[in-house]
Amino acid sequence: MNASAVNLWIAVALAVVVVIASVRQLRGNTAHPGHRWIVIALQTIVAALLYFCLVPPTLQQPAGGMVVLGTDAGTAGALPASEGPLLLLPEATDIPGAQRVPDLATALRQHPAATLTLVGAGLVARDRDALLPPDVRWQAAPAPRGWIALQPPADVAPGARFEIQAQARGAAKAKAELLDPADSVVDRTDVAEDGRVKLSGIARAAGRSVFQLRLLDADGHVVDSVPVPQQTLPASPLRLLARAGAPGPELKYLRRWAADAGIRVQVQADAGAGVSVGDGAVALDATSLARSDLLLLDERSLAALSAVQLAAVRQALREGLGVLVRSAGAPSANARQRLQDLGLPVQGDGSSHALELPGDGDSAVLAARRGPLAAGTLPTGYGEEADRSSHNAPLPALEALALQAPGSTALLQDGSGKAVGGWRAVGKGRIGLLPLTDSWRWVLAGRDDRHGELWSGVVAMLARAQGSADALWSPQPIGWAGERQALCGVQAPLQAFNARGEGLPLMVDGAASTLRCAGWWPTEAGWQRLQYGDSTVWRYVFDPKDAPTLHRQAMIDATTQVLADATAASTPATQPVAGSRWPWWLAFVLCASLLWWLERRR
Repeated sequence: MNASAVNLWIAVALAVVVVIASVRQLRGNTAHPGHRWIVIALQTIVAALLYFCLVPPTLQQPAGGMVVLGTDAGTAGALPASEGPLLLLPEATDIPGAQRVPDLATALRQHPAATLTLVGAGLVARDRDALLPPDVRWQAAPAPRGWIALQPPADVAPGARFEIQAQARGAAKAKAELLDPADSVVDRTDVAEDGRVKLSGIARAAGRSVFQLRLLDADGHVVDSVPVPQQTLPASPLRLLARAGAPGPELKYLRRWAADAGIRVQVQADAGAGVSVGDGAVALDATSLARSDLLLLDERSLAALSAVQLAAVRQALREGLGVLVRSAGAPSANARQRLQDLGLPVQGDGSSHALELPGDGDSAVLAARRGPLAAGTLPTGYGEEADRSSHNAPLPALEALALQAPGSTALLQDGSGKAVGGWRAVGKGRIGLLPLTDSWRWVLAGRDDRHGELWSGVVAMLARAQGSADALWSPQPIGWAGERQALCGVQAPLQAFNARGEGLPLMVDGAASTLRCAGWWPTEAGWQRLQYGDSTVWRYVFDPKDAPTLHRQAMIDATTQVLADATAASTPATQPVAGSRWPWWLAFVLCASLLWWLERRR
């Protein structure tokens, strides 16, 4: 029985005694009627004073201190001295003399404190909404060693490259490896001094998979590993228009790659004397450009555009069309002026020089990135050996022209990290310049995989932005099992399904924010299915056990933000204490003595 219930029973008992005594007074024989009402009033006063003697009124006074232990509190050093209680959150290990509490909000409610000392790795998601006292001190555990930040790759189409960015801590001269679902290394790189890395892979067939990002120390030992979810979505084929001032091997192999990649390509190359080869005349008017995603020109076809065609290209570029000008030779003054009119001024004398692009790494990584053998490979040992030796051949040096676009973003980077080509945004579209003349040499050297990878990255960077059917977004880049995640931009009914196929509607809090966010508490890790209107959306949920360092760093960052936001807004904490009893006892004795004297006098 708690204190409130005991106080209530005391009050009831005293009230019953007063009622019984008052009834006796009313039924008794007294000489004066006013005497009996005086006695009844004194009896009521004496009962009230007795109650306040037994249960004195509480007073509010400034609260004391409190120490709360959380995750990994044992590694945070010696416990601080405090006159208040020592409390254990559910994640803390047992300590003699400490009291276990279910959460931080309960601890602050049961033990109001003006000073809170938090010991451990930080606050879990359950405790980040608690109203904290004005003075909060955090005795943090040592910083974790391993992956502390991860940016999962965006959804890509089959055959496209996806990129992963991450940051590590506590591993000097470390290396990072990206492993595919078959545990084959598809990319490897050194970790920079600040711990940041960027790795990439090639998406295969449409579907969902989980890669692994591994951190190795200087001796090659695994320090940490985190899952990397990757989703490949089928995309509508891109529409490419290509015009060239003359036929050539660059255009030939570019067209072959586009056809193999599923791109709808239409090519026209002028052969002179009014004769053109390819797929017929490529009309550059508003209608045809609106139906296209990328326009590919060389410096001769760009200079040959009429004023009407140039105006149509400029308008289509502002409305989202991508334009790429590839170099077959040094651009003329007219071509440079056309580029400037389209929004990409070019500098440089156009002289040629050899260009070395980044290599492949070791043969095992290269084979894993390429995937299975091509369908046209002979099903014999000689055919497989020829395919492997061909794709292990070194990359020939390419010819590049000395052309730069000041203030632009690099299209490619050479082996030393220097920008090659560049692009700019113009309205909703992008225009780029690629000063390479002979990427076809890679195909003749047996490196059609790198040739396709180069052009795939350039085309994906410049082509018209494709609309996404998935309109849901989340302010948290990573969702954890057992923690709340916000799904925003909800404009249709939204349901979450578990592994057993049971659906749970997610309610949208439209009154709290115009972002229309719904709260989702996934209880299971892995790929989770959401039904958004008539479409199915998949989200990956991380398990804290699979990425403990990453989860620990997320908890540290969230705790730092909570303490920074809550300290200034908190109010001084007070706690109730029992008041002094002796004034009530003195009043009780005086009134009881007066009541006794009246009774004896009668």
